[in-house]
Amino acid sequence: MHLAAIRENTVPGIQGSDIGNILLNAGLLTDEDLKRIVALQGKEEILFGEAAVALGILREEDVRWALSRQYSYPSVNTEEEPISKELIALHEPSDPRVESLRSIRSGLMFSGAGNIVKSIAVVSPEEGEGKTFVAANLAVVFAQLGMRTLLVDLNFRGPRLHGLFRIKNNTGASSLIIKRAIFEQAVRTTSIESLTVLPSGPKPPNPSELLSWQDTRELLGTLKERNDLVIIDTPAFSRTADAMMIASLSDGVLLTALKGKTRLSAFGQTKRQLEASSVRMLGSVVNEIRGMKK
Repeated sequence: MHLAAIRENTVPGIQGSDIGNILLNAGLLTDEDLKRIVALQGKEEILFGEAAVALGILREEDVRWALSRQYSYPSVNTEEEPISKELIALHEPSDPRVESLRSIRSGLMFSGAGNIVKSIAVVSPEEGEGKTFVAANLAVVFAQLGMRTLLVDLNFRGPRLHGLFRIKNNTGASSLIIKRAIFEQAVRTTSIESLTVLPSGPKPPNPSELLSWQDTRELLGTLKERNDLVIIDTPAFSRTADAMMIASLSDGVLLTALKGKTRLSAFGQTKRQLEASSVRMLGSVVNEIRGMKK
């Protein structure tokens, strides 16, 4: 289907503003992108989507997706699935590994013991031990229950969630903390019902300092109020103090390890440090799946 055959402005008076807002909220456009598109649209008297594609800002499938949101009709992606294959809970729902994730989900749901858990920090001793994989897939299986689940990337030093979900990272958690964006600009919708993602946003000059701000605590409190569950991806525990700070701001911590890679001594030390800080340990996950970056 050619873009010229798609008419986004079938409602009189709409000049691309609705589709523009949809794309802005999804993180596919910046304010500057929008200005350039509208300028070309007015100059050439073409459709909003045509202008965006002509400028190289959007792909035709991005425009088709936004139109489907604008007019509430299904959007079919004719290219390869854009979301990473690491999201096995989405791509391989009958895989035994996904059954294990569902078992973890069940265990977490009944681990409250009277105290409601609304935010979970997923940590690992070192990089490359599957914490991002676990956090992302766990968020998917919770969302599949219909729970409003927000996946947050607070790994300001090496963020990956925007890559897994193929979303822009121009605004995100760092933008919200320093009050440079509003929720509608920073939180991204996904193709998975009930799941939204808050990417890390621009890298701050001092991540540890930013995480120590009261604004970060207040942000996480607000995110919990807006969602049924918040799952947080963190930096490696041994590299910086970031993971400990994030853990202390969360209702509970899930500690991950990679079989054959994680050193038992490092795992034990991480666990002891978390317990000594009065962080609530929700459990541990031994990941046997190779190939994840973090």
